[in-house]
Amino acid sequence: YTEKRLALVYRKGVYPYNYIDSHDRFQETELPPIHEFYSTFKGEYHDLYLKTDVLCLADVWTEFRKMSMKYYELDPSHYVSAPSLSWNGMLKMSGVRIELFTDMTMHDFAEKAKRG
Repeated sequence: YTEKRLALVYRKGVYPYNYIDSHDRFQETELPPIHEFYSTFKGEYHDLYLKTDVLCLADVWTEFRKMSMKYYELDPSHYVSAPSLSWNGMLKMSGVRIELFTDMTMHDFAEKAKRG
């Protein structure tokens, strides 16, 4: 696949398929009314659209996973959330060792600083 074709695949497929019934429609300068976007397509096109959407998401996840493994040696699939991945990445890259909080003030400080 070329980059240009992949860019087209990644776009959403909102298109008035039933409305475009002649070449004259391409000369119109305004969008058709909203009811013209209703599609009578069933089954195969719908399934293809969903498969394409899922494959695009899988492609993005795979690239993110490769990048994370390359730069941080951490696998995002092993984390429940992005903040937990970021936290471990910060600890790994900074080399900081966090000691167990024995003072409640330190605990409260860290708890209030958390976001997400």
